[in-house]
Amino acid sequence: MDQRVSILLIEDDPDYTMLINVYVNEACGDAVKYLIESAVSLQSGLDLLSRQEYDIVLLDLMLPDSRGLDTLDRIRAKAPSMPVVVLTNLDHDDLGIEAIARGAQDFLSKNKLDAGRLRHAIGFALARDRLFLQMEHLIEGLPDGMLIVDRSRMVRYANAAALALFGRKRDQLVGRLFEHALSPERAVEIKLPGAPGAERSAEIRAAEIEWKGYPAWVATVRDVSELKKLEQVRAEVKERRHTDGLKDQLLSTVAHELRTPLSVVKAVIGTLRDHLAGPLTQDQADLVGTADRHIGRLTRLLNNFLDLTRLESRRSRVNRQPLDPLALIVEVCEGVRLAHRGRSVVLSVELPKRLPEVKVDADMIAQVLGNLLDNALRYARGRVTVRARASGDEVEVSVVDDGPGIPTEKLALLFDKFVQLDRPKGGEGYKGTGLGLAISREIMTLNGGRIWADNAPGRGACFRFTLPFASKAEAAPAEELTHAQPGD
Repeated sequence: MDQRVSILLIEDDPDYTMLINVYVNEACGDAVKYLIESAVSLQSGLDLLSRQEYDIVLLDLMLPDSRGLDTLDRIRAKAPSMPVVVLTNLDHDDLGIEAIARGAQDFLSKNKLDAGRLRHAIGFALARDRLFLQMEHLIEGLPDGMLIVDRSRMVRYANAAALALFGRKRDQLVGRLFEHALSPERAVEIKLPGAPGAERSAEIRAAEIEWKGYPAWVATVRDVSELKKLEQVRAEVKERRHTDGLKDQLLSTVAHELRTPLSVVKAVIGTLRDHLAGPLTQDQADLVGTADRHIGRLTRLLNNFLDLTRLESRRSRVNRQPLDPLALIVEVCEGVRLAHRGRSVVLSVELPKRLPEVKVDADMIAQVLGNLLDNALRYARGRVTVRARASGDEVEVSVVDDGPGIPTEKLALLFDKFVQLDRPKGGEGYKGTGLGLAISREIMTLNGGRIWADNAPGRGACFRFTLPFASKAEAAPAEELTHAQPGD
């Protein structure tokens, strides 16, 4: 199918109009068919542009109702995206350069025109127009706003993103004075219109360019509202970390300073408790026993806090060595069972015959497992179960109790410092330090493992942690050897 090109010729000389028609017919080939329509004045040409579409305009600058480059300006104002080729008897290079600067696609001298030059001029003008439209579509699709502002601060162009950012229609921005400052040296921050209470900010960066032959600014506008919020959050986090660091440093210093007088008080109470300073009445013995329990609790608090401080600052020495996880678990469970003799809670240990070696610090992992077992035994109604299995490239150890479980709102905060579960009434009214699980999390991080908790099916809580394999060896099938003994 032939390509058809619709041409509007605006020319008041009938002889030259006929000549152009001849040239256009000669220029037609097998691939392109030129269709030409004529107007004898600028106004009649503008009327035709209002009623129908054309691919290109051939424009004489000297018309009965308009003369010079103002003629081009009026055509461009009527159809800004229409490619225009200027025809004139004035053979001046300066005039041609000025016409191109004002938006013409080409400039042809009438006395040098022939069919070949006309065909080339029309083809080149259409090709340049297609490239310009592609560039305009590209700019229109940019996520950042883009403006062209002349030196009189008049907005000459705005893409869709700029219109959206400023909340304006095109005729409300283009052709109006730009109210914001522009600087090639630095970005300028402005406030954008938005809903009440939803303040938005934008950053404008400008560069000097030449626009249609005149000096102008190209300005990019970027919404930085979310970036500013992110920077604010980062500043708050930095300040919070600084405050937490000062607080931890203060508490660590206080803890160190308290250890010496606390040791003295503990030794004095021990002397009284053991009757080394003389016999005590029953009431006196009860008071000393109460003081001894609270001194023990305070000692645990200080030791736990100092342990956590060393772990968080990575000052603790970690001695990771290959070891048999089964032997470590059994050793810790036996020690906890002896410490809780007389309790009616059953400590059940369910382990496979073999597990791959793991690479961890044995003392640190023993501290984690011992802490989890102590917690489980305090909450359990009748049974605590320890299990282990190979999973992927790690050993997973779980401690399950049949107690009241973990409040849902505490699950996400369970391993934070000073977080304690609601303890049931009765018993010794034991209050922990709220640091044991935080210490356990830091230990697991240092040993390349993980720790987490959830509620066991039915009732109770389940704490799990993992130990990385010492090598990539696969785990043996888990043939469980179950033995359960009461803590007596």
